[in-house]
This record gives sequence, C-alpha cells and structure tokens, in this order.
Amino acid sequence: MTVSAYTLFSGSSGNSLCISAGGDSILIDAGRSCTAIKNACASVGVDAGTLRAVFVTHEHHDHVSALDVMSRRLCVPVHMTYDSLSHMSDPYDRGCVVPHPIMYTERVGCMTVTSFPTHHDSAASVGYIVDIEGSGVRIGLCTDTGFIDGDMLSLLSTCTHVVLESNHDVEMLRHGPYPFYLKERILSDIGHLSNAAAADASRYMLERGVRSFTLAHLSRDNNTPETAFNTVRRALDEVGKEYSLDVAKRFEPLRVV
Repeated sequence: MTVSAYTLFSGSSGNSLCISAGGDSILIDAGRSCTAIKNACASVGVDAGTLRAVFVTHEHHDHVSALDVMSRRLCVPVHMTYDSLSHMSDPYDRGCVVPHPIMYTERVGCMTVTSFPTHHDSAASVGYIVDIEGSGVRIGLCTDTGFIDGDMLSLLSTCTHVVLESNHDVEMLRHGPYPFYLKERILSDIGHLSNAAAADASRYMLERGVRSFTLAHLSRDNNTPETAFNTVRRALDEVGKEYSLDVAKRFEPLRVV
C-alpha cells in the first residue's frame, strides 16, 4: 500500500497536513484558501476527490480559514472539538461538521485518527496520531502547544514520523520587535513551543524509537529554518542513533512520508 504525507503549508500564514493511504486522503487543518489547498495537493499528486475528511486542531484562523469554502464545495466531514466549534466566528456549512470531545477516534478508510489535548490559548486544542493499518506507518502531529507533557510525549513516542512545532528561538523572541504582552503569551505554557523544547522532546522520542522528525509552525520573526534545524539536530546527535530531520516550508509542500 502506498502511503504519503505532506505538510502543504506551515506557520502563521496557514497550516495544513495531507495524508494519503489506500486511495483515501485526509487533511489535518485547512489554514489557507480552498484553492491553495487543492493546488498544493495536486502539486504532490493528490486528487482533491480522494479527500474524505478534515481534522481541525483548533479554531484559530491559520488552521481553519478554508473551512467555509471547503465545506460547501467538497462536502467532506469536518472533525473538531465541541469547544472549538462553539468559538468559530467564520460562516460555513455546519452540516458538515462532526463535533467531538477533546479525546476521540475516527476511522477513515485504512487510517485511524486519534486526538490528544495540547496546551494552547484557544477554546480547545488537540494534536493527532494517524495510524495507517498494514503499513507500519504511524504519524503524530503536535503544534500550537506551550509545552509537551508526559502523556503527549508517551503518545508521540509510539510514532514512526512526528511533525512537531518548533516555533521560536527564545532569545530572538525576547530581543525581537514583538510587544511585551505578545512575547509573554508566546513564552507561556499556553503559547508556542520553542526550539529548545522541541529539541528536548525530539531527543526523548528518538531514544524511544521515533526516527523521522519534521519541524513545523516556525515563526517568521522569531526563528529561522536554520536555527530550528540546528538546535534540534544538536540534541538528536547526542543520542547516537540514525534519524531524519527536516523543516516544513511556509508556502510549499514538504514530504513527511
């Protein structure tokens, strides 16, 4: 069975991960326009007609901005938490929405999608584990979280591939142009994950068997792809095991699997 996964976009300008297996595809988040997402899918050989569901991490605009058009044009189920749904401000076809508690599991073809809570200043925020039956592939996505707790680490450590937030370099943020209140929000336990925190989490996961890491949701102002990559690489090199490491692109697809 052919399995593929691509980050289509990543960062405050929009986020979306596309996973395809067994002739079916899903999206985790839809944070650009419907046209941009369809074009990005086409560029990596994924027909939008194979899209069976969209799973939403939380209700912030850079994760849901395409839902209005997608829910009307493609008519696929949109899975999100009850709390995120209650805080959605943009109009869209709510008849397509399947609301859930924070922790839930859905089956889409050969893919089993399981949510887990993250720590972010939204009504509710979750990450996802996608287990692809018969392939040996298990993908974890964890972005938009101020920290990673033990339960999150344990779940992500069961994956073969992890897409992990590496939002900011702490010193770049502290000395950067953001106002004080925004710096404090980002640095808080319900903000975004730093490069250093991503490095610590990645090292822990590598020690327990994860071999593929994709860094995601990088800040445009408080990070660079090179800074994030090198910070995490140094931590992974300490483990002495083989691994692959890449950085998701802001406006272009990047293959994860």
